[in-house]
Amino acid sequence: MKKTSTLPQDDHALEIEDITPAEVTRRLSLQLRKMIGTGRRWSYSGVAQVTGIDERSLKAYCAGTACPNLAKFKRLLVVLGPEMSRDIDRMYGWIPRNEASQPGSVDLAGLRAELLERLSLIDSLLLKPSAPVPVPSRRRHRRR
Repeated sequence: MKKTSTLPQDDHALEIEDITPAEVTRRLSLQLRKMIGTGRRWSYSGVAQVTGIDERSLKAYCAGTACPNLAKFKRLLVVLGPEMSRDIDRMYGWIPRNEASQPGSVDLAGLRAELLERLSLIDSLLLKPSAPVPVPSRRRHRRR
């Protein structure tokens, strides 16, 4: 028998009544555990030093036993970047750009060709002699 997960899927929007403080805490702690701690990109002490949030609170956020207030959440967001809030954003239907549309994956040769084509069109419009613009006649109205 195939075992199914009882955890909610994190890749789709939730109904408004399902967006609860507990769900926000769960999603945030899951993402923070991927980013902060031993062997991760950030150490607890490093994040604490830059954000001004004590290590004990950071560990509670990662464990899912506490959730930061808005001010602390914004400090974490500034330091850790938008990756920190991706799962929270997905709750209300915002889907982050996929890897194919990241800045490093732009087809530079195609972009250059398109830009050259558009610049050529602009140049042809600018160099084209323009027809004289008719000057509107100025009729004077007599006062009675």
